[in-house]
Amino acid sequence: MNFRQLEYIIAVDRYRNFKRAAIACDVAQSTLSKEIQRIEKEFDIIIFDRSRQPVVPTLKGLDIILKAKEIRFQQKEFIQMALLNENEISGQINLAITEILAPYITPILIKAISKKYPKLEIKILELSDRRIEDYLINDQVDAAVIINPSLTHGYYEQKLYKEELCIYSTELKNEVQNMISLSDINFHKILLHEDLRDLLIQQIKELETQSSETLKKINIKYLKGNLETLKNIIDVNGGTMFLPKIAKIYLSKNHKKNIFTFKENTLDLDVKLVSTRGFEKKRIIKQLVNELSGLLKYNKF
Repeated sequence: MNFRQLEYIIAVDRYRNFKRAAIACDVAQSTLSKEIQRIEKEFDIIIFDRSRQPVVPTLKGLDIILKAKEIRFQQKEFIQMALLNENEISGQINLAITEILAPYITPILIKAISKKYPKLEIKILELSDRRIEDYLINDQVDAAVIINPSLTHGYYEQKLYKEELCIYSTELKNEVQNMISLSDINFHKILLHEDLRDLLIQQIKELETQSSETLKKINIKYLKGNLETLKNIIDVNGGTMFLPKIAKIYLSKNHKKNIFTFKENTLDLDVKLVSTRGFEKKRIIKQLVNELSGLLKYNKF
């Protein structure tokens, strides 16, 4: 038995498919299958019921998979401790960033981290909030920048900063200093990112306006994906959308004229970094929180 075999077992459990598991492990399907069969033969057990599609673990297999995950986690902890240098941040971390903020946070993060920590490798995934939570649960990422996470236990939540929302519109005109009220917005036609919908409904409801009811049921457009795509749609076709204020740093002088902020109240997003509670990569994550909160909270970019 070896660590690689345990990795194969965990992958098959995750994907419930030998071909997809082999792709994820970057090996031939025949190699992965033979290695799992070898460990089954070694201990005279059956880990997966191959007669079913998708494949499922046997009762004994469930116990084996759970123990394999524990061993792999401890292996990673051991490597991290062995390589630990008090004066240096190094290694690798898989970081997910919510689609709403990824186009604006990622360039800032890369610039700051790559210069300060040249031996730290960060793999960044841009995902929806729902997919981020799935990736955390399945240990496919080590940490995530997310808005109002709903994970209940087994994770650390650390505040990064509050992101203010503004309006990007080619339709609003003649507003003094580009300041508007919520009542100025036509919520029947606004182009809205799906992950922002529930967050906005709650906040707008707390401000005691009728707009939250409109957000729930009128002809609103719930769209997924990158906010920059929505902005480009508006630039070409016209329209109105919510945009994080951090996006302003990437706008041309002409496009900044389409930014409107609120007169009476602000709509804020609580941005947090969520990570697992294990020791592994704890030091890297702590440093990541310090860097991100400093850069974003005080706009040092």
